[in-house]
Amino acid sequence: MIYLIVVIIIALYFYLFFKNIGENNQISFRNNKLIMIILFFFIIIIGYFFKYSGVMNHKEYSSILNQHYEIRKNISTIKKNIPLLLVRLQNEPEYYKGWVMLAKSYIITDQLMESSIAYERALSLKATDTVILEEFISVLIKIDPKSNKEKILKYFNELLLLGNGDLNIYNMMLNYSIDINDAELTKSILSDIVSNPEIKDKDQYKLALDQMDNSDTFNLRVNITQESYSSLINYNYIFFILKEDGSKFPFAVVKFSNNALPKIFSINSSNKMISDSMIPKSVRLYVKGSNKPSVNNNMHDIYKSNIIDLSQSEEHIIN
Repeated sequence: MIYLIVVIIIALYFYLFFKNIGENNQISFRNNKLIMIILFFFIIIIGYFFKYSGVMNHKEYSSILNQHYEIRKNISTIKKNIPLLLVRLQNEPEYYKGWVMLAKSYIITDQLMESSIAYERALSLKATDTVILEEFISVLIKIDPKSNKEKILKYFNELLLLGNGDLNIYNMMLNYSIDINDAELTKSILSDIVSNPEIKDKDQYKLALDQMDNSDTFNLRVNITQESYSSLINYNYIFFILKEDGSKFPFAVVKFSNNALPKIFSINSSNKMISDSMIPKSVRLYVKGSNKPSVNNNMHDIYKSNIIDLSQSEEHIIN
């Protein structure tokens, strides 16, 4: 919009300028030079206008609007089809694919409790579908990860049996145990990984298990410069993550919404993912931005610190 305003102002200037020249009936060399300078900047502004105003992206915008329309239309269709599917399942209660379709439909309409019931019914008919097991676990976690703990672990163990101790399933379990801050469960999972002869690359897991044998305290003061602060608040949520150097597991996390982000704060022992885990000596601070309040795959990497020695460092400046 600002480019359009500038273009209009310059166009008006040209009109008045040439009107004035017409009235005076003479153009000096100085006027010629001025016209060329103004014309040069006019062309540049026109170029910026077409590049950044979105005028040239009309087809792309139309395509996005059409996609949104199709999504809304599909959701509306799914809502209308759910009652029909329920009627069919009453007549065909052994229809496995129907229960799966119903469970997925309820996810789309954000009816998670109904979805979990449908998934459980589907798994009672066919308990060997690992994809459906993972989807069901995901729904149970979204509903309430702590109150559904017993059921979640039951289906995780079924996944492990079907996957012959697949490391990816163990990692899913570790993420879950860390999310609910269950140190004993985390230790148990790490022990299972370390003792599993089918898993070869497990040095990181041994290290994590060793660290949990001891606990300690720390307090790292974080100071955000004004320039960095202005950049961070462009995201709805900002995550400050401490990881041991070389480890893929965070051991402490602090999250702020952009309207509550302080310029100075502390990351300390109370922010540990696992309350009784040992404090590593060398860590890195990662800052990630997201428009969603929970950890997700679309988080933006904003900052990565050099190695911080927690036994020596009391303050870290993000600049």
